[in-house]
Amino acid sequence: MLRSDLPPRIYESLRHCAAWRMRPSRLKLTRSRWLAIIVPVFARGTMQDQSSHEIKVPETARDHHEMAEHYQKQAGELHAEIETHKGMLTEFNKGVATNPKTGENPYSKKMRLHCEKYIKAAQNLEQEAVESARLHDLRAKELEGK
Repeated sequence: MLRSDLPPRIYESLRHCAAWRMRPSRLKLTRSRWLAIIVPVFARGTMQDQSSHEIKVPETARDHHEMAEHYQKQAGELHAEIETHKGMLTEFNKGVATNPKTGENPYSKKMRLHCEKYIKAAQNLEQEAVESARLHDLRAKELEGK
C-alpha cells in the first residue's frame, strides 16, 4: 500500500503505531520481561544442584584433622601460585623496554600493579588457610584430650 492510497490521518496514525512498536525502549522492556522470566528458572536449577551437596561441619577429632589437612594443602597451593606470579612478573619485566622519561614502561607498570594486587590477595588467603589449619589442629587435640 502506498502513502497516496491512504488518507493522511490514517497514514499518520499507522506510521505512529508502527514506530511505537519498534521503539527501543519498548524492546528493552520486552527483553527485561524475558530476563525476569528466564533468570529465576536458571537460578532455581543451580540452587537445587547446590543443595544436594551438603556441607559437613566437623564434629570429631578426625573431621578436624581432615579439615586441617585440607587447609594445609590449600596454603601450599596458594604459596606455589604466589611464587609463580612473582616469577612471571620478573620474566615480563625482562622483555619490556623502559621509558627514558618515567623509567617504567606503562605496560610493565600495569602488569606490576596487577601482579602485586594478586600476590597480596593470595598471601592473605594463604595466611587464612594456615590459621584455619592451626585452629582445626588445636580443636582436634582438644577433642582427643591432649
